[in-house]
Amino acid sequence: MVSVLARAVRPRCAEDATGVQIPGVSDSKTHAPAVAAPSGEGLRARVRGWFAPTGAPLAWGLVRYMVGGLALGGALGGALPDVRGALLAALTGAVVAASGSAGPSGISRRVALISAGPALALTFVAFATGGNPVPAALAMAVVALLTSLAAAAGPLAGLLGFLGSLAYFLVATMARVANLFELVSLRWAAAHIAVGCVAGLIVVLVGTAWRRRSEPEEARAATTPPIPLRAMWESLRSFDEHARDGVRRAIPLAILMFLFQREGGRDAFWIFFAAYIVLLSTGKAQKGLAAVRVGSTLFGVVALAVASLVVPGRVLFSLGVVILFAGIGLSPAYAIVGGGLTSIGSILMAGAPTGDVSAWAGNRLVDVALGCSIALLATYLLWPSDPEAEETVPLPAT
Repeated sequence: MVSVLARAVRPRCAEDATGVQIPGVSDSKTHAPAVAAPSGEGLRARVRGWFAPTGAPLAWGLVRYMVGGLALGGALGGALPDVRGALLAALTGAVVAASGSAGPSGISRRVALISAGPALALTFVAFATGGNPVPAALAMAVVALLTSLAAAAGPLAGLLGFLGSLAYFLVATMARVANLFELVSLRWAAAHIAVGCVAGLIVVLVGTAWRRRSEPEEARAATTPPIPLRAMWESLRSFDEHARDGVRRAIPLAILMFLFQREGGRDAFWIFFAAYIVLLSTGKAQKGLAAVRVGSTLFGVVALAVASLVVPGRVLFSLGVVILFAGIGLSPAYAIVGGGLTSIGSILMAGAPTGDVSAWAGNRLVDVALGCSIALLATYLLWPSDPEAEETVPLPAT
């Protein structure tokens, strides 16, 4: 599930109005999508374009921070009672560490410190409402709305809101899949989450200390741009495009969260997962970006089904984390392949294919298609006149 981060937030930067590089916010002017191939070239050229490099750098820096946060969070969480809660510490540690993976070291530290607050609060809410469909659905709706409103306060606030909602999503889904709501007490779950935040901050502190050794003086002196929180209230009060986007994302995600928490089965999980991928970033996604997200997820399901025919399930499951992080690293440069690998890693973390692989693949493809369809209908039918947002990831040629 950590793959979700790589779908919208990369270790790339975009300049804000002050000229400071903000981690995780791309510059669409720098990484414009490739020009579509003429229709006369046929299907072969179009398929080659899907797998063509986007020109963006690989995301190995983000991978290093996430692996560090995941490992340290899991290790520190393992020392606490209710040891199964170490998963919560590992997931939270990975998200907090990722927030400091790019940009000037001083800004990265402050961004990580600030992001730890929403991550702590929202993951606690995710665990506290887990297993209770109505509270979980309401919490999901509020998180989706707040994430979109945060985008009204600028790119840094949007990044922090995204990271907080990502932490919420990871805990709400993985804890349900692993049945942690019944195995870990709320008190010790909160302790594991707090330890994970600390682990992520430690990783950022160590990583930025290393980066500062080669940073120029002007990068060290860079200051964090302000976050005008009042803009969030103004957006909600005027019900502008950010507020409408929040409602557009909240409705399908809240409904699917309700079904997922009530049913808890694989079908409910994958429908919700697919919808979340499409609705991952704030703003009305461009159709090309939505197509990349849908295509990479479907590609991952098919590729895993084929691999399951020749590779034992236990071997695949043991390689799940490696495949996941390989996909995260490759996704910026190879959107379809990287996205497919992160989907495979996410699937393996939730459980490797068992039994009739063809039936499994068919069920998952139906689940993904249904989840994506629900998200796309909400995106393009609710307030259809709203403009599409700028792309948040580079797109391959189509």
